Amino acid sequence: MAARRKPALICCGAALAAAVVLAAVFTALYFTVLRPRPPRVTATVVGTRVSAFALIPSPALNLTFDVAVAAYNPNRAAFEYGEVVTVVRYHGDAVGEAVVPRGEVGARASAEVRAVVEVDAVEVFSSPYFPLEGIAGALPFETATTVAGKAVVLGVLKIRASSVVTCGVTVYPLRKETTSPQCTSTVHVG
Repeated sequence: MAARRKPALICCGAALAAAVVLAAVFTALYFTVLRPRPPRVTATVVGTRVSAFALIPSPALNLTFDVAVAAYNPNRAAFEYGEVVTVVRYHGDAVGEAVVPRGEVGARASAEVRAVVEVDAVEVFSSPYFPLEGIAGALPFETATTVAGKAVVLGVLKIRASSVVTCGVTVYPLRKETTSPQCTSTVHVG
C-alpha cells in the first residue's frame, strides 16, 4: 500500500510545484509588465483670441480659448476614454464649454485632442465682478478639462483613471493679450 502512495505523492508534489512556479511567474509579470498604470494627462491653454471687446455703447466680448489635451498611455493595452469636457469659468461660473468625442490612446502611445471653447459674453457681463474688472481691463478665467477612461490588460486586469487639469488665465481684452496659464493636474485611480 505504501508503494501506491509514493507515485501519488510525487504527482501531487509536482503539480503543487508547477502551481507555485506559475503563480510566481504571473506575479512577476503583473508587477513588471502587465500592471495597469494610470495615464498621464496634461491640458494647456495654447491660445486665446479676443476678436472684439467694447464697453460703450453696449458691452461686447468675443473670446475663444484653444485648449490642447495630451495623454500618454504607459500600459500594454489601449486606454479608452470617454468624452473630454473642457469648461471655462469666470469667478466660478461656467461661461463656456466644449466636448470632444470619446476615443482611444494606443498601448504605450501618446495622443492629443484639441478643444475650442467660445466664451458666452452674456454670462461674463452679468457677473457682479465684471464692471470693475472690465474697466481695469483684466479678466481672470479658469479652464477645467476632465478626462476619464479605463485600460484593460489581457481582458482581466482593469484600471480606471480620471484626470482633471485646471488652468488659470488672465485675459487683457483691450491689449488682446493673456498671461501664461498656470495649470494643476489631479489624477484619480480606481
